[in-house]
Amino acid sequence: MKPDKNLFIVTSALEPTIGVISKEDRFEQTLTTLKNLKEKVPSAFILFSDGSPEAIEDEKTNQIAKLVNGQVYWAHDEQVRELSKTGRKSEAEITLLLKTLFLLKQHPDLSKLMLSVKRIFKYSARSLLQDKFKISVYDNSKLFGKYVFKERIPTWMPDKSITDHLFITRLFSLCPSLMDDYIKTLNKALNSCITHGIDTEHAHFKETNKKYVVELRRIHVEGIMAGTGKTEEY
Repeated sequence: MKPDKNLFIVTSALEPTIGVISKEDRFEQTLTTLKNLKEKVPSAFILFSDGSPEAIEDEKTNQIAKLVNGQVYWAHDEQVRELSKTGRKSEAEITLLLKTLFLLKQHPDLSKLMLSVKRIFKYSARSLLQDKFKISVYDNSKLFGKYVFKERIPTWMPDKSITDHLFITRLFSLCPSLMDDYIKTLNKALNSCITHGIDTEHAHFKETNKKYVVELRRIHVEGIMAGTGKTEEY
């Protein structure tokens, strides 16, 4: 059977301890993200993965369940909960991604699903795919064995000795053949966040093997910045 599914891992923190956006607005923005994703990529398999430090009310998880194919909440996980609770956003998201990837490899139903997945997308909640976004861009045999990121952006950090660029992590993708490589990359990225105090976007650029990377000038996604509430386009 030829893999024919696009898997979107939608990462979320519905109720974080930092940021200027209210819990109610975050939830509504998240629902909008999921509805937009289903509209733009109707055949996508959507796995919702939330790293809030406390359990989310059933009323909210029930609404999300109607818009996704699977959902997992990590409030029960001591490591994710502690990182999220203390506002270590980048470390919490990397840890959440690691645990989600292990779930894909180890859960019987999800590991079976992976046999039909042709591309894995990491997608941040509270984002929107713009009208110019075309999933067909990723249906390209040249992307086998590749990561796809928006083209690198020069760092804003004054000290460029750690890394001089960053990769936008709001939306990127990888070939399933790179899952083990990405797990290793995430472990290195987590260590870089802890050791150097950089965020996940700088850590992804620093630790991702560039020989596997394809960079696109535009990825046609916009997202709300948690720290400011402003929308940025990529």
